[in-house]
Amino acid sequence: MTVRRTLASPPERVTLHSVAARAGVSTMTVSRVVNCEGRVKPRTREAVERAIRELNYVPNAAAKALAAGRQAAAIALLLDTPSATMLADMLCAVMDAPALSSDRLSFLRVRDKDGPADTVSRLRGMGVRGVVLTAPLCDNLKLRRALSQAGIRIVAIDCDEDDPDVSAIGIDDRRAAFALTVRLLALGHRRIGFIAGPAGQRSSARRRAGFESALAQFGVEPDASLQWTGDYSFQGTIAIAEQMLSLTPRPTAIFASNDAMAAAVVSVAGSWGVSVPGSLSVCGFDDAEIARMMFPPLTTVAPPLGAMAVWAVGQLNEELDAIEQGREPPVRKVTRDYQLAFRGTTAPPRGNAGESAAVTGLEQ
Repeated sequence: MTVRRTLASPPERVTLHSVAARAGVSTMTVSRVVNCEGRVKPRTREAVERAIRELNYVPNAAAKALAAGRQAAAIALLLDTPSATMLADMLCAVMDAPALSSDRLSFLRVRDKDGPADTVSRLRGMGVRGVVLTAPLCDNLKLRRALSQAGIRIVAIDCDEDDPDVSAIGIDDRRAAFALTVRLLALGHRRIGFIAGPAGQRSSARRRAGFESALAQFGVEPDASLQWTGDYSFQGTIAIAEQMLSLTPRPTAIFASNDAMAAAVVSVAGSWGVSVPGSLSVCGFDDAEIARMMFPPLTTVAPPLGAMAVWAVGQLNEELDAIEQGREPPVRKVTRDYQLAFRGTTAPPRGNAGESAAVTGLEQ
């Protein structure tokens, strides 16, 4: 007798949202019950626990921990000045990743006034065992030292990391700045202003190096009178933009090392009656919220923040699991590709016919 076997469709993955819908509560309430936190009424907790049993729900990130009889490690993603776009890109990507759970992931802002000891104390109070550091926090040596001394594991995101004990993911800032500058040069610009970021941040040096390398490819000598150092802020760039636009002749294009500084240049140009991009091309870096909301939209470099956040959280989970099991945690360095977002703030300088097809290959 021949027995025929049929392949059943895989069961639909049960998520935090599934449990919340069954219990008639918010996903935050389900998360509190799953993580044994307080502030949940007994009747509500009972409804959530019943939904968990009925759906056979186990949080993905906590599955191994529960099987081993321990609680899943809490992870925090630390940010300096988060924008709504940045948070949305990273949070949505992590929540949508099938292999991850956001139940034990927190987002924490660390301000300049926050001392490393205070930050570590907050993290310990949250039960955090590992953090994802975003730029520029990954360049804060005092914070990194305090985290390491507290036994808190670090993974860096959007950083060029040279510490052999720290995993990192980012883009090639130098190559991206080179490619964007080549596009300005290919449009016909030769008198290009540049605004670097703070000297203490490694991204600033890499972006300047990419800018100057592109100039060299076109035989353009870097001009110190066309280069300024900013602080990566909008307000702090206003005076710099005024100085640049006061030059005679003024630049036909300005490359700012982040979008906030580029937006300041566009704003000052508008108040001075300098049309963008008709009389001045402007580009930035990072594809922050302001780059998409301003008018015209900003030409910039767009790193894959969501994908990098997913990788960083997964890598940190793997490292914490290894430490829990007494194994050497794996350390990895990963470089991701980026996109050049050409929008409304760049165009050929007046009197130039347009981009030369002969030089576009240099962007690679």
